Amino acid sequence: MKLRVFFSLLGSGIVCLGLAAVGEATVPRAFVSINGSDTNPCSATLPCRSFNQGLAVVQSGGEIVVQDSGGYSTGFTITQSVTIDAAGFNASVISIGSGDLCTISAGASDRVVLRGISFHGASVGTNAINATQVGSLYVEHCSIAEFGGSGVLMANGGNLFVTNSDVRSCGLGLKVGASGATNAGLVAQDSRFSECNLTFASAAVVVASSGSGTATGSLSNCTASSSFEGFVAISSGGADAKLNLTNCRAFGNGVGVFASNTSSGSAGISMTGCVVTKNGTGIQTFSAAGGGSATVIGTGPGTNLIAGNSTDGTAFGSVTLQ
Repeated sequence: MKLRVFFSLLGSGIVCLGLAAVGEATVPRAFVSINGSDTNPCSATLPCRSFNQGLAVVQSGGEIVVQDSGGYSTGFTITQSVTIDAAGFNASVISIGSGDLCTISAGASDRVVLRGISFHGASVGTNAINATQVGSLYVEHCSIAEFGGSGVLMANGGNLFVTNSDVRSCGLGLKVGASGATNAGLVAQDSRFSECNLTFASAAVVVASSGSGTATGSLSNCTASSSFEGFVAISSGGADAKLNLTNCRAFGNGVGVFASNTSSGSAGISMTGCVVTKNGTGIQTFSAAGGGSATVIGTGPGTNLIAGNSTDGTAFGSVTLQ
């Protein structure tokens, strides 16, 4: 830890005082509280006030611990491995203008954990969480609402893990993409995505590949509802986009399950034990010229319930349900 050195003349003697530099990343665990101050050292007894200050002092791989409920940021950027843990409290962050509420621009192998945080876009924010680069991002027990862009956007590859979270009233609920050569992966369970219907391009969950990296998603016990599109796999480049749905539900959407390819890569969705009902179109595929294919495949007779939609099957292409 670097020191700032101050000298004081007392009589004929010299006193040297060493004080820790404010704002340096020096602690493995930083504490934040609504009763804290950003001039504090972020200790358990003298906590900081904001996520921003906690991020300024915590070491790479360290942890920021929320001590009580309240608002902690109107925008923050993460540049290293870190855990922000608000489990048991209502730690809120809110947008006060356009732009991303949380930007993650970390190393390609860094790991970021966001736990128990409420992201509120207030109908002005762009993206709740925009991971421009990170190795793995964990979103656990979080609430995300009212963003014109995405609840969670990971457009440049990496791995996203979502557990027991709610995403509401966003342009896109989750979008995981491989825009270059880096593969993208999504694992989500016990989560709900609703009212992602702001535009005709809105969707609850999107796995997309537009480059040479593959994009793969595996969802279990998740719900997509009241959105323009529910669960979506899109390939617009040379690599595949694949989405596996287990015990998931799509209802009240314009399209419940949608696979689309427009180039040499393929888009495929497999379903086991899923319910697709009360949608405008239950299952839809679209395949353009380019050599790839778009398919939706059931894993066995009778394992999925696809009924009660205005149109159960597809408006474009073909659907295979086995």
